[in-house]
Amino acid sequence: MLDLLEAYGFFGLQHGSAVFLGLLRSKILAATLGPFGVGIFSQANAFFTLLQGFFILGLGGSLTKMIAETRAREDYDGLNQTILTVLLAYGLLGLLFVILSAVFAEPLARFAFNSAAYWSYIIIVGLTAYAWLFYQEMLIIFRGLMQWREASLVAIVGNGINLLIMVICILLWKVWGAVLSLLLSQVVSFLLSFWLLVRSTALRHQIRFWKARPQWQVLRSLVDFAGPLTVMNLLGTLLYLTIRRQVIRQLGAEANGLYQAAYSVSYAYMGFINTAIWGYGIPKLSSLKEDVAEVVRIQNNSLRLGWLTLVPFTIALLAGREIWIPLLFSSAFLSVAPLFIWQLMGDVIFFIRMNILISMVPLEKMRNYFFEGVTYWILWTAFSVFFLNRWGIGAVIGGYFLINLIFLAFDLTIQSRVNGFRLRQDNLLMFLKGVPLTGLGYLIAQFVPSLFLRLALCSVIILVLLIWLPGEQEKRNGLAYLHQLLLRLLAPFRKQSKSNP
Repeated sequence: MLDLLEAYGFFGLQHGSAVFLGLLRSKILAATLGPFGVGIFSQANAFFTLLQGFFILGLGGSLTKMIAETRAREDYDGLNQTILTVLLAYGLLGLLFVILSAVFAEPLARFAFNSAAYWSYIIIVGLTAYAWLFYQEMLIIFRGLMQWREASLVAIVGNGINLLIMVICILLWKVWGAVLSLLLSQVVSFLLSFWLLVRSTALRHQIRFWKARPQWQVLRSLVDFAGPLTVMNLLGTLLYLTIRRQVIRQLGAEANGLYQAAYSVSYAYMGFINTAIWGYGIPKLSSLKEDVAEVVRIQNNSLRLGWLTLVPFTIALLAGREIWIPLLFSSAFLSVAPLFIWQLMGDVIFFIRMNILISMVPLEKMRNYFFEGVTYWILWTAFSVFFLNRWGIGAVIGGYFLINLIFLAFDLTIQSRVNGFRLRQDNLLMFLKGVPLTGLGYLIAQFVPSLFLRLALCSVIILVLLIWLPGEQEKRNGLAYLHQLLLRLLAPFRKQSKSNP
């Protein structure tokens, strides 16, 4: 459990900074560009997300798994061959996608923005995705080697630099500058991550991929494993972009900007969950895939720790929405506040589902993972588009909650049969005690009109959750981790005091 706490600690620092800087970015965008500009920028960002799926082609799960397995075997030749082969193959394939995005910039702009006038944004986003690909490959190497400290350091420093780049670009060129800042930010992040890999991690793990030779066997393994992930991710990003395009077409760019306010906050803290799953869960479980009982134990530990972290945070976020929405965006975005509860509850259910499904990738149960992912995206898209005229962006946010709730029941039933997942008794007890209390917290946060009373009552709910749900051993582990972290932080000062008596 301590290694899980350490990993979550680094991820928490990384995404704590990402949340702060990301929301600060949203505030700057809202204050300088308004709902229309935010809507256009968010659509460019959504198209960037679509291209990410084409450029990375399932690499996140497959390369992380392969690096973790070669590390566990101490196969350093295989490690270097894997890294070099992937860099070359995906670099060439990504270059092809850049060329295609430039050639078809005008029709792609009509698809994404409903106007060919934004063709230059398509080219910029294509180059952004190419730089992002190499940056992600560096992060995957860190995570596959379980170098969570380095991965977090790169992300934290990169986020700070990228915010500065965005501010400068927006002041100079408004919306066009905001889109351009996406490209510059990814270039800086890649250079920083590559420098740290060569200067630090390469020495610890004998990384000399520039001296290795590419291997066809590595590509064959990637294709066999990454194929289902690629199709599912591409379909998901394409359908999500379709939802956003329909919002712009039927409701206008302003409505897309309002949805972006809810989505961007959710995306910021859910990035912590995704990083924990793909940065800790996948490499850890890949090195233990023969021990199913240990895999289930780690799933339960991750589920427990994440629940105790995420639920109190979402209750506090919902309770204080009238404070942070004007602060981070502007008062023009307050109209989305009543819908935010469905986004938060959908996030909590999504988190539970991901911890149940996490073992499917390391255990190579790809058929089940593929079928569920494809069905999920089709149903959410169909629900959102069908009810968009009737419920507005509430159809998108409410559909997210409803589809995740349906799939949660499906996952609990199927995964117990396919992968042997079982809720531990202490986790079952945690949910029996915590779900009613959590529901009460959401109801108070949503419906109590007085802000002061609402914050006071929700603070009591959160305090009870944090005291009542964790076991005694978990509390001791938490204190031990905090003590260990404090010693690490104070170590440089103690050394300095000893050297200067």
